[in-house]
Parts: sequence; C-alpha cells; structure tokens
Amino acid sequence: MIPDKKELDLGKALVFEFIRQFLPDEYDEIRRISNKRGAYARFKGLLQRKKALDRWFEFEKKATEKALREWCEANELTIREGGNPAPELDQR
Repeated sequence: MIPDKKELDLGKALVFEFIRQFLPDEYDEIRRISNKRGAYARFKGLLQRKKALDRWFEFEKKATEKALREWCEANELTIREGGNPAPELDQR
C-alpha cells in the first residue's frame, strides 16, 4: 500500500519549509495557528490573502512526487513512466 502524506512526512514540516522559503515574515503566524483546530484551512486562507496558494500547491506537488519516488526506491519498486497522468508502479 502506498503511504499517505503523514507517513511521508508531508504535513506540518512541509508547511513550515514552504513558509521559510516563500513567506518568512509569516512564520510566527503559522506557528501560532499550527496546533489549533482548523490550522490547514487558516494556512490556506493566509496563502490566499498573500496570493501564494498556487505556489503552495506546486510546492506540495513537487515534494509529494519526490517523497513517493524515494519511498518507491526504498521499497524496491520501479516507476514505469507512461502516458498516464499518474506513474505506474512495478515490483522489481
């Protein structure tokens, strides 16, 4: 079974990495809301206000793809690139 975002460490750590790189002035605000209920919705709201939501989605997409490729390699799975939008997995 393919791991989820939490198992791939693509949750809070990824949010903070994005903030460090692209919105460092908002770091304290994100830290303040990060442990409260609805934190991700508030994070996305902040990104909308800062016009950085598209940048976040691209950042998250690249990080997810990288993490999945590393997971596949660690689990001896080969990604077969094809015409499909999502890569296919083959066991070696």
